[in-house]
Amino acid sequence: MNNKFLIAVIIVLVVACLGVSAGGIFLKDTPVVNVTNPENVYVKENILTVSGTDKVTLKPDVAYINVGVETILKDAKAAQQENAKTMEKIINKLKAMGIEEKDIQTSNYQVFPQYNYVNNKSVLEGYRVTNTVRVTVRDVEKVGEVLSNVHEEGANYSYGIYFGLEDQEAAYKEALKKAVDQAKGRAEVIAQQAGVKLKDIAAIYEGSAPPELYRYQRDYVERESAQKAADAAWTVPISEGEIEVSATVTLVYRIE
Repeated sequence: MNNKFLIAVIIVLVVACLGVSAGGIFLKDTPVVNVTNPENVYVKENILTVSGTDKVTLKPDVAYINVGVETILKDAKAAQQENAKTMEKIINKLKAMGIEEKDIQTSNYQVFPQYNYVNNKSVLEGYRVTNTVRVTVRDVEKVGEVLSNVHEEGANYSYGIYFGLEDQEAAYKEALKKAVDQAKGRAEVIAQQAGVKLKDIAAIYEGSAPPELYRYQRDYVERESAQKAADAAWTVPISEGEIEVSATVTLVYRIE
């Protein structure tokens, strides 16, 4: 009796193992696409995965400029007061050019001692005050004029001219449309050459690559005395270039 029961148990275990093996062979899940955030999708059928990447190229319609005033005087309070007067003139000039107050934002303000080393000793010579504002220029044709005017009013440094798009989302959506069309075209060519037929789309993924904003960047740095800037009658030549906004899409087709 015990031998018959033991044989029956062994037969059941063998059958179960065969079932697992058979499932591993015929029901093995196949990953559709590897993505970073979403979980992988698994299907138990033939699939074709294609990706499309395209872009749109546009002229920028907004610019961001950092301009500032650096003042060095022996007295810290006097240096701050002098710096504030100059910055006030710059801000008033920007407003007179039609730049709104919301587009003029202080990005950095520092006061620190200025030392000089004499006979291996640190000697306090004064205080350095720097005040920087970030200016949003919504008419890119005026960027050169803005730079010239702020220097005339006493700004003695500027840097980081960035060009961008007011409505970057609209540009990205246009790039997405082109990327989808490209992916669909590739799927059709692959299916035709491979001798298979496209059925329906099992999954769609938006590519993880972000739009390439501020592709064009030109750093302009000018340091000179306030008097030299006031005497100069020139406009800074600036080329805004173009901006590329790209998008990637992955399509997963069922095929037969």
